Amino acid sequence: MVATSNQEQKALSALDAGLARIADREQKAKAKKAMWLAHHWPEHYQERCAVIGGRHVCRRCSALYPLGILVAIVSAAGYAPWPESIDPWPIWLLSIPATIAYCAEAMGWLKYSPKVQVGTTLVAAVAFGRALGYEFQDRWSSEFWGPIAVFGGIWFLFTMLGARRRAG
Repeated sequence: MVATSNQEQKALSALDAGLARIADREQKAKAKKAMWLAHHWPEHYQERCAVIGGRHVCRRCSALYPLGILVAIVSAAGYAPWPESIDPWPIWLLSIPATIAYCAEAMGWLKYSPKVQVGTTLVAAVAFGRALGYEFQDRWSSEFWGPIAVFGGIWFLFTMLGARRRAG
């Protein structure tokens, strides 16, 4: 075995560190390209994403959008999931469980659970779809944009508060 000098060991360590930085940078660049489907960094793929067609897709989005779009199309065609006379109340009320679950998880009060995430998202998907049906029929409808603005703002606020809390 050939003994290496202290200087050679330092050079090899520096090379290893440089290669590790390059590999990390490359992994992040690749993850950024996949972000539009996953919304999560690779270290969260296992818990936060489903694999669809060989790609990581956000689990929440894979529950929300297919059902939401189906409900929107059916609603716009005149087959709403509830009587129009009680709108917009169900849209607002059905958005609450997913908001509570998201905010509690963001703050660390509730441990992440795929079952809770998908379950509450499917409930919200019906509300989202019904509201989107209004948007299909009348651009800039308050039935769609009101809940989006309010609940989106709440989710954003709790995301920031949770990140700040975790940072110390």
